[in-house]
Amino acid sequence: MLTRSLLAAALISSLILAPAVAGPKDTPAPTPVPSPAAEHARDGGIIAGKLTSVDFQRNSIVVNKMEIAVMPSTQIQANNPGYHAFTDLKPGMAVEVYTSQVSGKFIAQIITLR
Repeated sequence: MLTRSLLAAALISSLILAPAVAGPKDTPAPTPVPSPAAEHARDGGIIAGKLTSVDFQRNSIVVNKMEIAVMPSTQIQANNPGYHAFTDLKPGMAVEVYTSQVSGKFIAQIITLR
């Protein structure tokens, strides 16, 4: 009877401990897959000119035939003090847009009204 109890205890302990010991070796670690958003932004330069169009639905502007995305984090500055918003932009305004570039698309970082 004692032998049977010891055998059962050894069997149970091997079943409990086996997955914990063999787990990492049996399953390979997943390889990280870079997401499209993980691409690094690079300097897109300054685009200066007149606003050709402002698209509030697509959150974009066009300056010198170049479409530029406007993000919620984009700063809009002017010579006069106070807060300036994306809705203040109108076609025909002279601007300087400091941009970054991601996947070939321009992203506005700072828009300065002239």
